[in-house]
Amino acid sequence: MIYLNQVNLHILTPNKFQKRYFGVDYFMNIITGSNPQFQYYSTPLDHNPVFTTHPISMQKEMLEYLETELSTKEPGAIIGIENNPDFYDANESLNPILDLFTKYKMGLFLMTSSQKIINDIDALVQFSKKNPLMIAIPAAVVQSDSDLFGPSLQYDNAHKILQKLKSNQIPAGLVIKPIIPFINDQLKPFITMLRRSIEIGVDFIYPTFSIKFDSRKLKAFYDKIDQESPELLVRYLDLYGMKHAWESPNMSVLKKNFVIECRKHKVLYAMKDIINLYKPDLNIQMKLF
Repeated sequence: MIYLNQVNLHILTPNKFQKRYFGVDYFMNIITGSNPQFQYYSTPLDHNPVFTTHPISMQKEMLEYLETELSTKEPGAIIGIENNPDFYDANESLNPILDLFTKYKMGLFLMTSSQKIINDIDALVQFSKKNPLMIAIPAAVVQSDSDLFGPSLQYDNAHKILQKLKSNQIPAGLVIKPIIPFINDQLKPFITMLRRSIEIGVDFIYPTFSIKFDSRKLKAFYDKIDQESPELLVRYLDLYGMKHAWESPNMSVLKKNFVIECRKHKVLYAMKDIINLYKPDLNIQMKLF
């Protein structure tokens, strides 16, 4: 069954904020369900913050619908695949998508935390020879047992994927999200993630320093905090209350050290420079208009 509230009228949704979201022209919506972490929060880097309890799945006919829409789009457009839900939670391989994007000369921005992408490396290498490609691997913590992160956002998971991608010269970088106040906003583990990523030659690092809620997410988040770290509950209520956007008190320190590390090692960290890696035309248009 396809859940109508999960599938947009169009499989390819235009992105009105290309310079905020890695130069993506259209976001692809062919999978039902949600990433489990999105029941608690989202971040400014999440174009689709919605959480539903529908099972994560992709109907076979969605590929036919996708091809129909691709045939109407301009060649060279960047199609974005986010991690809500993760594409690989509903599929074993990206190959059918890569075949369609190759046929219609589309570029790809993919965010995933699944190690299944390692099995697609050969196909990604071939795709990148003719089409724009950028892979973003999210991570949030060096080590944590919290359900707020789960196994997929542990840094070791991201490191393994990034190491494989970069050893095959596939354009890829680290996205650090979410940063939750008093839980994973300490400087030392943050720097550890930066430096380990720099050592394996990532093309970029991009963190987001705030988290967002709606009413349901905030209740679920507070319930989880009460269960896992009750000592933080009063602190959060005093500092943030029912606000739907939170920033870490350590944000300025994290930002400062982030910029220092990236500049020192010549790793890209500004969105416009990341976009320029695989879609230079967008930045040219920005300058003209």
